[in-house]
Amino acid sequence: MSAAPPIQNMTIPPLPELFHPETHRLDAGRIANALGIPVGSVAAAIGRKPEGVRKRPDAESIQTELGRLYRIWESIVELYAGNQTNARIFLNAPNRHLENKTPLALIKSGELAALDSLLATMHLRQPA
Repeated sequence: MSAAPPIQNMTIPPLPELFHPETHRLDAGRIANALGIPVGSVAAAIGRKPEGVRKRPDAESIQTELGRLYRIWESIVELYAGNQTNARIFLNAPNRHLENKTPLALIKSGELAALDSLLATMHLRQPA
C-alpha cells in the first residue's frame, strides 16, 4: 500500500467566524448572525427545537445540519466574490427561479434542496 500524497495548500475554511472559538464547531448563533435571522429560524431550518439550539448552538448533534447551512452561505458568499453585503441582498431578493420566493424564505422553511440546486447551477455558469 502506498502512502497518500501530501495535502497541499491547506487553508482555514472559508468564513471561520461561523465556528465557535472554543469548540471549533459550527455555531448556530454565528450562522444566524451571518444570515441576519434569529437563532429560532436556524433551528426551524434544520428541523430542531429553538430552545435546544439556543442552549447549545454548537452541539455536536446538530453539526451535520449546520454544515448544510454553512455550505449554502459559503456558496452564496463565494458567488459574490466574498462580498457578504451583496450575498445578503441575494438572500433577501425574490428569485424567479425559486417561484419568486426569497432564498431566505426557503432557508427559514427548511426547503434547502431547491436552493442547493439553484446555487449549483449558478456556480456552473460562473467563469473560471
